[in-house]
Amino acid sequence: MSDPLRPFDLSAVIKQAAMTGPDMRFPVVSNDYVPPPRGTARARLVGYFELGKHEEEFEGRKRDREKVDLIFELSGPNYEPRKLVDADLLVPHRTTVQETLSHAPDSLFRKLFAAMNAAHGGTATHMVQLLGKPFTVEVFHRKSKDGKKVYANLKGPNGYNVKGTTVQNPITGEAVTLDVAPAITELKAFVWGLANKAMWDSIHIAGEFEERKNEKGEVISPKRSRNVLQERIMRAKNFAEIENEVKS
Repeated sequence: MSDPLRPFDLSAVIKQAAMTGPDMRFPVVSNDYVPPPRGTARARLVGYFELGKHEEEFEGRKRDREKVDLIFELSGPNYEPRKLVDADLLVPHRTTVQETLSHAPDSLFRKLFAAMNAAHGGTATHMVQLLGKPFTVEVFHRKSKDGKKVYANLKGPNGYNVKGTTVQNPITGEAVTLDVAPAITELKAFVWGLANKAMWDSIHIAGEFEERKNEKGEVISPKRSRNVLQERIMRAKNFAEIENEVKS
């Protein structure tokens, strides 16, 4: 218990805080994933990556399927980018759609492309043509298998709810076009049939995610590469088809 008769030494507190406290000039970015909230967001397609053939299990059997990732950058109310303290850097909310690259009539990828294409006049013949285009999307949440984490996704119980940016004003009934913020993320793509070294180099991500330990010193997340796209493509069963093109 402090002595009420002892004078408070502010200068000593200031000196001690400067020596032992956190350096508040620098930002501290948490490694814990915080998903964007559920609901309707404005979005732009900022990444389209064809990943090649990968093995998956379906109804107890293994099969090879073409895979594709689509990256959407979210914006609008509840989805504003975070600004790092003392750094001129905005960090947007992004979510990844991971799908089988199938053009079958009932495939989820084809349905998603059809909805996105319809929002922009239906003139695109390839998903990559929609890079940078604005949309409204519905963000869903799903839990990890152990129930301890929550992830955001654009795929809900009935598939994807991706539309154009024209909505109806609930009060006046008039059509209103929503403004979608310009993309902060650089637009990128990897198209399997057009792969070359320049395209390959453009998706390289340098660096590593540092190892993380809990309060007991146990490793809860090992050190791993940030270069996830190239590494996943290299694990594709048909990577040999494009290996010479991307390395020469």
